[in-house]
Amino acid sequence: MSAPVELLATVLELLSGIGELRQRKMFGGTYIYCDNLFIATVHDNKLYFKANKNTASDFVERGLPAFSYPMQGGIATLQYYQAPAEAFNSRTAMKYWANKALTAARQDASVKKKRKTASK
Repeated sequence: MSAPVELLATVLELLSGIGELRQRKMFGGTYIYCDNLFIATVHDNKLYFKANKNTASDFVERGLPAFSYPMQGGIATLQYYQAPAEAFNSRTAMKYWANKALTAARQDASVKKKRKTASK
């Protein structure tokens, strides 16, 4: 199921100003990119932000569930965590969590770039 139009519109409105935003529908959801980095996904009427080893604890400590989906042989869980309810209350709160996701995306992109360079 694709992201409901209202939720996606609200998220994009609250995220305006953090960078160049674009969206792409894939795998039954809508993926949100900021400055060409994948920072969030909307699935089943829920927003999930990207996390990594440096930022996941911020989500886990709040008891926010990770994004997971059924796959052959079990459940796949990704490093994307549900946005806290207060993220929808203000642009400041949404940007706070989105900046965590953007930081994680930048860190992961940097690591991937270093790996590519090292393997050449």
